[in-house]
Amino acid sequence: METVLALIAIVVSVFTAVGTFIYTHQQMREARIANALTKKAQQEQVQPYVIADIRERVPGSQVLTFIIENTGPTMARDVQLKVDPPLRSTFGADAEATLNAAVTRKISVLPPGRSLSFFMDVGHKLLNSDLPLRYTVEVKSGGPFGAIEALTYTIDLGMLKDSLVSTESLEWSTRQISKEAEKIRKAYEKQATATAKILQSLSGERDARLARMPEPPTPIPPSSSTD
Repeated sequence: METVLALIAIVVSVFTAVGTFIYTHQQMREARIANALTKKAQQEQVQPYVIADIRERVPGSQVLTFIIENTGPTMARDVQLKVDPPLRSTFGADAEATLNAAVTRKISVLPPGRSLSFFMDVGHKLLNSDLPLRYTVEVKSGGPFGAIEALTYTIDLGMLKDSLVSTESLEWSTRQISKEAEKIRKAYEKQATATAKILQSLSGERDARLARMPEPPTPIPPSSSTD
């Protein structure tokens, strides 16, 4: 009987030890995962974050620029962009070649908060053309802990179409005001020229009338008499 109890005790001890081992192993595994996630989150908080975008030069502007910007807190290194399809522009093949060479050139360092702008096109011209309006951008860069996982996303210019072609934009309004001011200036110049011609004509007529008028007779001085 004692032997049976001893065997039961041994079996229970073995199962308990196995259960404890499994539980401890799981706890250690979960702790390692939690530590890894914490470390990754801490690293991400101090990693550079490089984005690329196509946007107005200033709000309301028709000028579109390609922007490369580091919005993270630390220095970005070896920044490399890949754009598919290559950027297109209504300004022709030479402008496209210059633009694509600029945006895909490796950037050795990009400080936090720094942005690079490259002229791309004029909004209403590009958006009303047959050129592509969707681009896939891949951004590779490095930070204080080495290479950063590549960021890939899509830029859709169709979202800007309504806002950029709106005739209520500040740039359009300024251009219209400038045109109207130019028309007013030309109208004033034309009116001033016409007025000058009228005054010149009137002056000529006056001079002609004065020339045709007979000269007044020379007054005869009164004769003196002696008493």
